[in-house]
Amino acid sequence: MSFQTPNHCCASRLKLVFSMFTVCTILPSKTQAQMELETWKRMFDNRCTLEDFTTFEREVPLAYGKIPKLKKAVPALDPLEVALQPWGANREMENRCMQLLLAERGKRLIQLNALHDLHSSVIDEVWASTTLPLSFRWIPAMTSGWNQSAKHGNVRTGLWYNKNSHATDIGATIDDTIDERGVPATSTELAINQLEKLQRRFPNDPHRTLVAYLKGMSFATRWNGQPGADKELDEWLAMFKVVSRMMVNMELQNHQLDWLDVLSKWERITCTGKLSRQDLMDQHNLSASVLTQFLPWWTGIELPCSALDSYEFTLPKSLASRWKTRSESSTIISPKALSEIEIIAEAEGTSYTIAYTCHMHEVKSGDTLWNISKRYPGTTPEWIAEINEISHYIRIGEFLCIPIQP
Repeated sequence: MSFQTPNHCCASRLKLVFSMFTVCTILPSKTQAQMELETWKRMFDNRCTLEDFTTFEREVPLAYGKIPKLKKAVPALDPLEVALQPWGANREMENRCMQLLLAERGKRLIQLNALHDLHSSVIDEVWASTTLPLSFRWIPAMTSGWNQSAKHGNVRTGLWYNKNSHATDIGATIDDTIDERGVPATSTELAINQLEKLQRRFPNDPHRTLVAYLKGMSFATRWNGQPGADKELDEWLAMFKVVSRMMVNMELQNHQLDWLDVLSKWERITCTGKLSRQDLMDQHNLSASVLTQFLPWWTGIELPCSALDSYEFTLPKSLASRWKTRSESSTIISPKALSEIEIIAEAEGTSYTIAYTCHMHEVKSGDTLWNISKRYPGTTPEWIAEINEISHYIRIGEFLCIPIQP
């Protein structure tokens, strides 16, 4: 694992950067672009109301009300951050992004840091074996708000927004009962595996690797790689750029030991027989959201207790006491209409074989798939069309992935 050497900033530069943070507190009236950022705000604020984090907040006083200070020495930009610099040119957009984090004297930034520390030890352990730029590790801050039980629609996507097709391709368990994308370590392993494959496809374009992870290969290969092509994506990348930089530039308290202390007080839950989701809600007074948050890998209607024992399952004492309100010897499965029970329907995904790297070809006037293929020996018009998912026409100015065999 490679780290960038810290860059020591002069005092004048520190004042300039800090002034950028304070300017963002005065904003013009809302625009449609702001509404897209509001979507992230609502997602993250909702994540902070979930039981695992509120339990932590009750036991650990967070430094709310004190805007974190800028570090005296900040790390150099890594390759992904360098590639994302054009998304900082729009100062108004960058200020809006910073305002989301620094509103209420930095409350969301403090929360984001605390939630990161819930998962940081797991991510650190898995990340030790990769050479990916370090800033890729902030993807969960944007896709799930550090929520291990996150979904996209009705489909579990976990901490890292893992796609179904990739997860099953490398052996993660996804069936009618278990979805291991809800296990933070597995979700992280899946993400790193996917990002490394995409990095091999785009070895000199880390921002294209990031976009391919989010929006798929077809979009990433035809994307021009600059701001202006997709407004929603531009806002996402601007926010990602701000989050990844502020999380390493600001003086933020490390809460890893606080989480270990809080989690050590939670009670390990075991059972025999089978569990029913509906019975746990009806008889144990455990809400659907609590079950989803603390058992994020359980996606079915019922669960054999042998499967429960395969994963470490703990609950805060207040919730564990509800679990014990009835005998744990065997939970009777009560039939319910499927409409009354949370059912996770997996979306069909597409997979592709990453056995080559991409040469990015910009389409010029007069280009056709036939004459493009003739410029690159070993390719065919059909192969270029398949890789880039072209069903109709190619357009001047778009980019095509030309497969270069290793």
